[in-house]
Amino acid sequence: MELGLQYLSLGNTEKQLKINPDDKNEMDFSKCTGLIKSSFKFDYNYDPFELEYLHWYDFYNDLSNLSTSEFGTCCPLNRVISILNQDISKIKDSKQRNELNKAQIILRKKYCIEKEVEMTEEQKRSAEAFYKSLRKEA
Repeated sequence: MELGLQYLSLGNTEKQLKINPDDKNEMDFSKCTGLIKSSFKFDYNYDPFELEYLHWYDFYNDLSNLSTSEFGTCCPLNRVISILNQDISKIKDSKQRNELNKAQIILRKKYCIEKEVEMTEEQKRSAEAFYKSLRKEA
């Protein structure tokens, strides 16, 4: 059933690439094409974007089964995902924690969907007052 839903929603406008449904980081498919290309070349010796035909099921299965390793010998896409999913609160060394935090911020900006931050009621009122003051002066 899940594969059927994924197949049918292929034309959906959402550009999410979630290998693990529990991932907090929603990766943007279009931003990750370079990672996907290099990962498929690393694991399977082909570029899925250069093939004349690749069925969705084959792409999805290959994507889901890209190499993973705790020792860093995995595909580039899973290395990025691994860094994004590390819990920085468990790192005791402040220098390492800061470096990982910086790396996560950079990788989120580069590969993840940017979510709009919802304004608080106070921010909305402040913005309204600001725009009203501009209209009065004009």
